[in-house]
Amino acid sequence: MKHIGLDVHSTTTLATVLNNRGRKIMQRQIRTRECELIDFIKSIPDPKRVALEESQVSDFVTRILEPHTEEIIRCQPQHNRLISSSEDKCDITDSYNLAELLYLNKLKPVHHPDWIYRQLREGVRSYWTSSRDLTQVKNRLKAFYLFNGIHCQGTKVYSKRTRKQYVERLRRCSGNLNLLELNYQSLDFFREKKAKHVRLLRALAKPFQDDVNRLKSIPGIGSIGAYTLLAYLENGWRIPNKRKLWQYCGIGIRKHESNRKGRRGASRKGNRHLKNVLMTAATTIAANRRSDNALAWRWHARKDAGVASDRVRRDTARKIAVLAQYVLRFKEQYDDGRIITTQ
Repeated sequence: MKHIGLDVHSTTTLATVLNNRGRKIMQRQIRTRECELIDFIKSIPDPKRVALEESQVSDFVTRILEPHTEEIIRCQPQHNRLISSSEDKCDITDSYNLAELLYLNKLKPVHHPDWIYRQLREGVRSYWTSSRDLTQVKNRLKAFYLFNGIHCQGTKVYSKRTRKQYVERLRRCSGNLNLLELNYQSLDFFREKKAKHVRLLRALAKPFQDDVNRLKSIPGIGSIGAYTLLAYLENGWRIPNKRKLWQYCGIGIRKHESNRKGRRGASRKGNRHLKNVLMTAATTIAANRRSDNALAWRWHARKDAGVASDRVRRDTARKIAVLAQYVLRFKEQYDDGRIITTQ
């Protein structure tokens, strides 16, 4: 068995080949082009395995090399401490270390969904990017008004109906109306872009409409939240248990302990889109003054018991994550009875 480590860049790729005893038998630099990569892999006698780190071009390289290898692994760079924390870090050593970790079976593969889930995931990521872009444009608009002595509160400044009033206020302050017009053009552009992303998401999620409706039955989860949960949790069986689910969603606990001493805190890792959806859902439940569902009742009961708000919010987000996984696994609607019986 040959073990091949590929350090892939946008223009060049450095390849290192180890034999079945872990000895280096070849190292070569090739261009990151389809024909050259395939020719190189074909030139190595079978059987062979390939490893490369997850990157922007890793999907392209995987698709073209997969038919010509016994196994190809796209691994998680953060877990390759031999590479990321090495004091001797360059392309030559990186490709050798990848091949060595592959030989030792010490690589952690990255999960890649089926094509239909991958399309939905790309749509979700694009939506959240456009949402962030729109927020930045709104902040720049308010900052521009503030620079000219106009303090804008609320969302009226973004409305087309009240736009003329704010333009007139800026004219009285001798502000630059041309710059203001450019800011409003950017606002209109990114607002329409976000609306197009929503329509695209709705089309991508049509094959999963039943799952989307089940997820929306969970209190605090709307359409965008359902699309995001579905894109990353898929059919619910991807993540084996709730603790790994919490870590993946960024709502787990970070521990630094030794001999029963140390500290704990909220996780700083995980999927930021899932964390945003779950924490927003928990906040929505907290804002509901009426305990018209079991999650809201549980929130108010724990608050009345003196539990800190941030802890209750994180625990509620965890409960929602587990409910979403259950709904996707067993194709059932949200049921208050499941919350009450697990108190």
